[in-house]
Amino acid sequence: MKTILFLVVGLLATFPTKAADEQPAPLTADATLEKQIVSAVKQLSAAKAADRDAAEKELLELAGNTTTDTDRFLALLPKDNDQMPLALRDRLSRIRKQIEDRTAKVATNGTKITLSAKEMPLKDVLKSIEQQTGNKLVDSRDDDPDFKGASITIELKDEPFWSAVDKILDQVQLSINNVGGEAALSLVPRGNGVRPRVGSAVYEGPFRIEATQVEADRNLRQSSEATLKLQFEVGWEPRLPPIALSQPPGDVHATTDNGTALIITQPDALQDVEVTAGTQGAEIVLPLSLPDRQAKKIASLKGTLHALVPGRHAKFQFEKFTKSIGKSQELGGVRITLDDVKKNGAVWEVHVRFALGENSTSLQNHRDWVLQNLSYLVDEHGRHIENAGFEMTRQTATEVGVAYFFDVTQDLDALAWVYETPAAIVDLPVSYELKDIELP
Repeated sequence: MKTILFLVVGLLATFPTKAADEQPAPLTADATLEKQIVSAVKQLSAAKAADRDAAEKELLELAGNTTTDTDRFLALLPKDNDQMPLALRDRLSRIRKQIEDRTAKVATNGTKITLSAKEMPLKDVLKSIEQQTGNKLVDSRDDDPDFKGASITIELKDEPFWSAVDKILDQVQLSINNVGGEAALSLVPRGNGVRPRVGSAVYEGPFRIEATQVEADRNLRQSSEATLKLQFEVGWEPRLPPIALSQPPGDVHATTDNGTALIITQPDALQDVEVTAGTQGAEIVLPLSLPDRQAKKIASLKGTLHALVPGRHAKFQFEKFTKSIGKSQELGGVRITLDDVKKNGAVWEVHVRFALGENSTSLQNHRDWVLQNLSYLVDEHGRHIENAGFEMTRQTATEVGVAYFFDVTQDLDALAWVYETPAAIVDLPVSYELKDIELP
């Protein structure tokens, strides 16, 4: 296509100037971007290092920062291949990775809400939140035929997602069911005596962190075994469910209101928390030293937990997929290989491998999330055919093999196999400070 483009431009330059209404139509946005990319990529092989560096910088700027912009850019950026000089391949690979990493980190920022509502139906408020943030909220009472609805009066301007949601839920006396079973916040009636959400938690980017329970355990025979267990809940924007959470014990620092420092008493007890699909929150328990009875509160508990989150998603599609056996597709450090397609009784088995890039070793203990990704067939009319089940067939340090089962009678080469997965994983540090936690 690039060769054709240059030929056309060259031919047009040889023709006499014509009237304005006979001039060629201006280049589309994509065509303009492609032309800029072609020029900059050519400059990556320039003789002078300064020219090569300038071209790389230009490409990084052309990519933009939004997911839409970067997806458009990456689709036009030439793939490195064996026909290219090694130096050019290395440059392109580095540029692609920088752009993917940058976009992934932008995607993990918290969202904001602007809303001017006066007696606005709650369902319309929830719809506006979803449109602005991509986060779905579902009022469980909508299924109750006796429910008459609720309304909201509130003014929000660039309010962080969780702060806005807490204000709205306090107004209508609702809570969140963290095991609602779908990629949405499930809103449920609030029980008697439940404290307000506003002022009970801290917000950090897309996360909400709230201390929920404190237990003191004092062994009357062995005073050295006295412990204090603090439980806190980590919630997240439903558009960004983490793969796993971890709380390094060395990153926790706590003091009481009388100045006593609390230490983690069982560092090995702090395990990584696998996040179950369909949940919107997870609990972490900190085993702390038990202070003397003069302490009434934990004045400050500072920590930094780590969340493995999908920075951006990708859709891998294999057309006429029985003819794609042995082929691979790669995007953002994720490689999908279609190993085999075979008949087993009335069911077709699709054997695939999911491989993680060299920089994804942090996922080695969290591979179950691969099985939560979407795998389906698409017919010529765009209809989805969901898989009838799956089983893991391979598990190594960087690869997971899965066999998906499909009960179909159509000609397989009239179908495409689609796999949707995070294409960039971000190890996101989440710093927090909880204050004035009442001791039992």
